[in-house]
Amino acid sequence: MAARRVFTTHAGRYGQRRLRAQLRREGHEVGRQRLRGWLSSSGLRALCTRSGTRPPRTTQADPQAVAAANKLATWPAATAPNQIWVGDITYMALATGQWAYLACWRDAFSRRVAGWHVSESLHTDLVLTAFNRAVAVCQPPPGLLVHADRGSQYTSDAFTTLLDRTQAIARLSRPGNRYDNALAESGWSTLKTELLPRGACFADLEEARFELAEYLDHYCNTPRLHSALGYCTPLEIELHYRFNLPLAPCPQAPDHLNFLRVHFYPTTSLPKQFAHGFFRSNRSHESIYYEICNIV
Repeated sequence: MAARRVFTTHAGRYGQRRLRAQLRREGHEVGRQRLRGWLSSSGLRALCTRSGTRPPRTTQADPQAVAAANKLATWPAATAPNQIWVGDITYMALATGQWAYLACWRDAFSRRVAGWHVSESLHTDLVLTAFNRAVAVCQPPPGLLVHADRGSQYTSDAFTTLLDRTQAIARLSRPGNRYDNALAESGWSTLKTELLPRGACFADLEEARFELAEYLDHYCNTPRLHSALGYCTPLEIELHYRFNLPLAPCPQAPDHLNFLRVHFYPTTSLPKQFAHGFFRSNRSHESIYYEICNIV
């Protein structure tokens, strides 16, 4: 059955709504009640959030730092890739008893993970490395708006200097307002639920890097449907913007990865170019996509 195949392919990460959206993309019309009943009768249950150990505090403001003003309310919503990036830091438990800290930058237009870095330290280098990776892959134009909370990493001299060098504009959340950086923070619960189901943890930092590369670079940006994008993927949104490709579930919507292969890499096999994350090969599918955008 198609529903079981989709559920298994996505490792139980798709609930009823996202599962139904994927089935519709494949041409299978099924009602919500029928699908919900089938999931229940089949004993299939999507992953859900669970409470765990008390987390560390990842946002610690520097009282001596001068924070950039919050321009969130005065700037219009992103209408193209690389106009606005949002960043945040989260934590994940390791079997060693330590914490791994993940810094991530996400594109506000396509929800694509632009760059990330994981470390056992909350030092400013965590944010700097993630941002440098995002810049290297995406090559944003001058005037990129960068939004984050008021953590000391984002108000540091090192990060401010990096923004000046890349001609980016900083904006920081208002003190005590948890909604200002909601776009960056909204994906953390989903990430931990789908990547570390039922209270699991990474064995060590190397395993965390490996699994995060597969999840963030490959799964989140390419096959995973995002409800905020009308159940499209970040790659589909960006290709729609760049090449005016129809979006699923339009019958004319192409296989977007296959589109890239056929038009730009006809002699290269699809699995070798796109099916591996950053740590599994020398290049991720994002780097290939942005190379294409710089050519055309």
